[in-house]
Amino acid sequence: MNLFLRLHLMVLMVAGIVIAPIASATNGYFLIGYGAKSRGIGGAGVAYPQDALAPASNPAGIAFVGSRLDVGLEFFSPPRKAGTPDDGGGLFAFGNGTVKSGSNTFLIPSLGFAYKFNRRMSIGFAAFGNGANTRYDAQDNFFDLLADDRYTVGVQLMQMQMLPTIAYRVDKYNTLGASLAIGVQTFRAYGIGDFGIPEFQFSSDNANLSNRGNDWSYGGGVRVGWMGRFFDKRLSFGINYASRVYMTRFEKYQGLFAENGDFDIPENYAVGFALKLTSKLTIAGDINRIMYSNVASVGNKHPTTSIQDPCTRPLGLDPSACAPGRTEAPEPKDHALGAKNGWGFGWKDATAFKLGAVYDVNSRWVLRAGVNYGKSVIRDNQLLFNLLAPAVVKWHATIGATYAPGRNHEFNFNYMHGFKNAQSCDAPDCVTMFTQGQGQFVAVEMKINSLGVSYAYKF
Repeated sequence: MNLFLRLHLMVLMVAGIVIAPIASATNGYFLIGYGAKSRGIGGAGVAYPQDALAPASNPAGIAFVGSRLDVGLEFFSPPRKAGTPDDGGGLFAFGNGTVKSGSNTFLIPSLGFAYKFNRRMSIGFAAFGNGANTRYDAQDNFFDLLADDRYTVGVQLMQMQMLPTIAYRVDKYNTLGASLAIGVQTFRAYGIGDFGIPEFQFSSDNANLSNRGNDWSYGGGVRVGWMGRFFDKRLSFGINYASRVYMTRFEKYQGLFAENGDFDIPENYAVGFALKLTSKLTIAGDINRIMYSNVASVGNKHPTTSIQDPCTRPLGLDPSACAPGRTEAPEPKDHALGAKNGWGFGWKDATAFKLGAVYDVNSRWVLRAGVNYGKSVIRDNQLLFNLLAPAVVKWHATIGATYAPGRNHEFNFNYMHGFKNAQSCDAPDCVTMFTQGQGQFVAVEMKINSLGVSYAYKF
């Protein structure tokens, strides 16, 4: 297979990846790692590249994987639940209890291509996705403010980044890498149109708030990385910086997302190490920081005063109409959904810790295990909108293996379990727009099971 045919195969596969549905939420809505090998060791990879998906962790890593093509598929299952309050006034179509999100099984493809151009230079390409998804039946629509059971409620966000990459070995110790990050994403929301009715006045553009079908957005950014190997290549360090990927607006949802439909992919950076303890055993670890709060649609907070209190409403009602004891003015107009400082999901920045071990059994078999931990990105008093995006899993355990039947072929496997975690808001000083009384609550719960397989052809 010559290089020309390989590149054409890569382009065809990328086209398949871009249109494939993705739905995940682990380290926020980022996957814990990219490629079956990285995911087998808790997502680590900044200083320990193992395959052609290396640029997703550190573009410098592509210099150390040789010439190869990696194709993978992840079977991802994240069951989610949401709990809602009994408001005593018929605000919801149902009372106390929990509801389960449908659409709980997804296929997540991945692709990596690496080519060692000469002793110093390597080039490659990686494509990977992130996203979030929920879907609740119409009778379980907790945003059905008129209680008329009209719409299923949910969201689907699919993000894809494609990374043309180059890496250059400066000397025998240091390698630099850079990628162009090409972003493509699609989004749809349904069942939240009641936020746009005049009675509540929450959206700056009611016509572009909900049930507008799929909308697409495109953009770009950059990634740069460094990797150094020392002490006869037994110890490695790496640094990766991924800029914000600036995306075009979701015009069909400019009444939902802050800044008239803006939804950029957040800036993130990571450091990592790898230590070869013996000829067969290596440990690797990363610390990854994702700046969700810098993207207004994700990081902006929503109010914690009652949805029935006119002071909450952002379109300029008379302050005299506020609930008894409230004297402040209503929310400024630019805090409406879709406005410049519009309400968002209230996410904090995420820090993920990744640690794993790799054991070379023999020339055919490699075994892996790892762990990944990150605190919930959701503040307790911001659970309201996060009923649609319950990214609350903290701990992940992973295992993996490689089987190489011959010199040019390789099969990889990984399994991840995200341990069930629930987050609630039920204390008197922890309120959302829907929780104002003693014993009321909002809660979300999530766990994850994920099985990945990949094939590599080395040339």
